[in-house]
Amino acid sequence: MRHKLDELRQRSNAYPNIVFYCYKVNIHSVINEHEMKRLHHSISSLREFNNEIPVYLFCDDPSVIPPHFSTDLSVKVVPFVEGFDHNHRFIHRWCQLTYFKEDYNILYCDSDVIFYDDVQEIFDTYCTSDVYGRAERGFRHDAQVGNGGKIRQQLDLIDIGMYDLGGRSPIYKYCVGVLLLNNSIHKGIADSMDYMIEIMDKLTTNQIPTPIPNRRIVDEYAMWVILSRLKASSGLFGPQDVSMGYPEQKHEEYFNPVILHYTTKYEQDFAKANAKYSDLIRDKDQQAEMIDPWSTHTYDLDSSSHFSQEMLEVFAEDSVTSAPNLDIDWDD
Repeated sequence: MRHKLDELRQRSNAYPNIVFYCYKVNIHSVINEHEMKRLHHSISSLREFNNEIPVYLFCDDPSVIPPHFSTDLSVKVVPFVEGFDHNHRFIHRWCQLTYFKEDYNILYCDSDVIFYDDVQEIFDTYCTSDVYGRAERGFRHDAQVGNGGKIRQQLDLIDIGMYDLGGRSPIYKYCVGVLLLNNSIHKGIADSMDYMIEIMDKLTTNQIPTPIPNRRIVDEYAMWVILSRLKASSGLFGPQDVSMGYPEQKHEEYFNPVILHYTTKYEQDFAKANAKYSDLIRDKDQQAEMIDPWSTHTYDLDSSSHFSQEMLEVFAEDSVTSAPNLDIDWDD
């Protein structure tokens, strides 16, 4: 049966499969405590269905990781790779790809991920393209929402920006919270880390356009650029297998994803729905600034001098000093 499925799905390699997580210690102990709960729930749910697949957890201070992660969950806890400034928001996780020197298929997961079936199903099913993920909420291939009066123009802006930064192939606009990297494409990403860091530096200092209306996901834009430069072939997880947000509409009938990326935005609904995860319930209002220090960051078009003419023309009918009127439910 496995041979027939591999033939049909055109599996192109027999590389080992691995799962990896990454955590940068927060200055607030309450956030660290919460993340350890998240990671425990995520990895223990994975282990309920698969005790064989290697799981790596990178951390800049491995001492904060409870010992049972290694002893009971067979997690390999690894310090951050040296040679990078890991203070760049979120892209520190991709720096860790330089640790993997051999050929692999790698599934990256955020801590807010729960498994409801064997992770091997993901590797076995999604094996044709170099990269698989779910489209960021509000984007063209998001299975749930696609609102905003100028969403298509916004997507044009993003593609123009990617082209200006060296992108040369179409890439789905992935939410990178669950991202599958096949065919050792991780090596190309690792070799591109210096450029990804350069992009992030310029994006966060407004030296180049930031054509997305949410600073929370600017790191995703940098990843899209790198994947496009690498001309990676890209595919999408089916909503039946990888769910983003809790719950998705399809779950009204039956809840059976392989992976649930419940996301910070919907965590409290998720935690209240199942007593098993009740320890994730927290006072979001009181901890809001610690949970999301970027909540007050907005898309700033007040200075348009760094925008290319093509970008300005996309919104020629509007004032370039005003942000596009987008009503999109962005996730982090």
